[in-house]
Amino acid sequence: MSGDLEGNKAAVAAHFAALNSGDYSSLAAIHAASGRNHAQAPFDLSEWPAQGVAFGPSEVQGTFEWLRSAVPDLQAKVEVLVAEGDNVIAWVQMSGTQSAQLGTVTATGEHVQFHHAHRFRLRDGLIVEHWAVRDDLRALLQSGVLKPPGPPI
Repeated sequence: MSGDLEGNKAAVAAHFAALNSGDYSSLAAIHAASGRNHAQAPFDLSEWPAQGVAFGPSEVQGTFEWLRSAVPDLQAKVEVLVAEGDNVIAWVQMSGTQSAQLGTVTATGEHVQFHHAHRFRLRDGLIVEHWAVRDDLRALLQSGVLKPPGPPI
């Protein structure tokens, strides 16, 4: 268990700062090369291995570049960071305008704003594991890709 709660929170904040800026030079200083990701991409229903997939600096950079290629103005506003032991939980407001196709989702040019909850596990100041729950449904509704079914009965 890592005892540097403020240092762990700073590493997670730096993770999102790299996403916001598009400057990935800090990723090697905050992500372990052997890191694992347990958060599948939106709408990925494939079978993932129990140990997750690679989540080292180059994989994180690849994900960030993929996201920003479709949402160039993407911003992650960290609203809350909670650290306990070797875990940091981040409540993050995401916003941006999808101007290109993102996976199977066609761009509508609409600005969206929604939340994510991320869990990071750190060891020796480096992110070694990641999980996430995203409100992708809200983003799809805001963008017009999906329409609500109608008023409740």
